[in-house]
Amino acid sequence: MRQRQEKSVLFLCTGNYYRSRFAEILFNSVAGRMGLPWKSASRGLALERGVNNVGPMAVAAIKALEARGLRAVADSARFPIQVTVDDFEVADWIVALKQAEHLPLLQDRFPAWIEKVEFWHIDDAPGVLGLIEREVMGLTARLIAGGRRREELTPEITTETIAPTAKKEVSQTSAPVVRLGRETKGRRGKGVTTVSDLPLDEAGLLELAAKLKERCGTGGTAKNGRIEIQGDQRDRLSAVLEGMGYRVKRVGG
Repeated sequence: MRQRQEKSVLFLCTGNYYRSRFAEILFNSVAGRMGLPWKSASRGLALERGVNNVGPMAVAAIKALEARGLRAVADSARFPIQVTVDDFEVADWIVALKQAEHLPLLQDRFPAWIEKVEFWHIDDAPGVLGLIEREVMGLTARLIAGGRRREELTPEITTETIAPTAKKEVSQTSAPVVRLGRETKGRRGKGVTTVSDLPLDEAGLLELAAKLKERCGTGGTAKNGRIEIQGDQRDRLSAVLEGMGYRVKRVGG
């Protein structure tokens, strides 16, 4: 079988110490589990601004990765790296974590590459790693779907304009929650992955089931208000559904 050529994602932040490092390690874990031909790296746009950073990587990011079962010792042990033109040239997809912060740096240092950069809106602040995780999962879903560029966030849902006390309410109400599980009892082979609590009528359910089967490259059914996809497809379906705007709640084992 012909092996697919690996492509690369480049994550950029200011100091390559916290946000981009978390995104890099998380993306590589998700892509690896899904068997995607993508690998990421991360770099900093202005390492001189991180002179007060202690150690090779932010402890908060390392702990957050460990809480997710990820212990990327080698990746977390290396010190921040300044981005170069060579990094831009080899990257197939480039993401800057904070448009308001990183666009001026790109304009000053790498203006020729601005049009190729996808900008997110993640502040350099505690408590943003969950937002980065959501963006990484959304990016993964878009890559699975063929590489569609993310639509720009509207002002009312960027991290800059949401008041801290309102962020949780927005995240809870802006997207419907679906349940993602796995059933093996009474089934041969690997069982099925289930998607339930979908706010869809029968026609919408069948349409979504067809899309999920296509994304997973396997069979499935839609019945009794839920979708069943053959095999253990939880990681892939979680990324795809979040990319479609759903919030995913895993249930069962």
